[in-house]
Amino acid sequence: MNTLRVDLDNLRPVVAAMVRQYGGPIQDIDDLLQETWLSLQGVRFDPARGDWPTLCRVVARRRAHDYYQRTARNGAQCNGSKADSLEAITAARGDSHFGGSVDDDTGRVDDADELRHVLEDLHLVQNALGMDEGRVDNFLRLHLIYDGDTAAASTDLGISANALRASSREVIALAQVVRAALDSTDRTPSIVATVARVPSAIGRHASVYLGTALAAGGVTAVDAHALAKTTGASFNTARQYWARVRDLARAAAWTFERRGRPAVDHDQLFPGGL
Repeated sequence: MNTLRVDLDNLRPVVAAMVRQYGGPIQDIDDLLQETWLSLQGVRFDPARGDWPTLCRVVARRRAHDYYQRTARNGAQCNGSKADSLEAITAARGDSHFGGSVDDDTGRVDDADELRHVLEDLHLVQNALGMDEGRVDNFLRLHLIYDGDTAAASTDLGISANALRASSREVIALAQVVRAALDSTDRTPSIVATVARVPSAIGRHASVYLGTALAAGGVTAVDAHALAKTTGASFNTARQYWARVRDLARAAAWTFERRGRPAVDHDQLFPGGL
């Protein structure tokens, strides 16, 4: 392993792409460039395990996440977030599989092998349940080809930026649910508890929405009108959340079934099948 000299001219466009992904102003680039450069000084790079440019992107992504998390805590706003990025799918643990390890927490990001397994299972889930497969493809194009630059991806793919962002959030949530089901060590796994682990507003609402469905006799026994009344949300809000929560519940149920460990609340939520 060795430490390579970091070329700032080559690193700048990588950092700039991360700033665009998070919706930050152009003046953030210099600050983030310095933080990324400092992190890369501690990298022990093994060329046999990966390539240097990819590792630079991993480090830049982590530094951008940390930077904008700090600004969010200080009350500032930006358009992007960890929830919209590729790293939201993978665990924040272990060394990076991109050929290097670092002395700070950068090595916890973007575990390539884990990401591959989760996305493989996500494709299986979507095929089995008849979900829109184009979402995953567009999500991967956004982050692997356009480095999270929604504006550029939107133009080339012919999809509005808002639709692309919404679709990306759906893919992230589905992947997180699939992964939670795959990683579950509970003796009696629960669909409701698994969906509630999604670290977003969807996860926070899952227990109420799915709890109402359990009490009513299953997901087909409730509709957006009933859920709006239960939650106090508007009909449109309840309808949108319910559509997403229901999809996540189906994905969790199918993943548990595939593992040969049906969830304890499977029959109550889906008495007529998935």
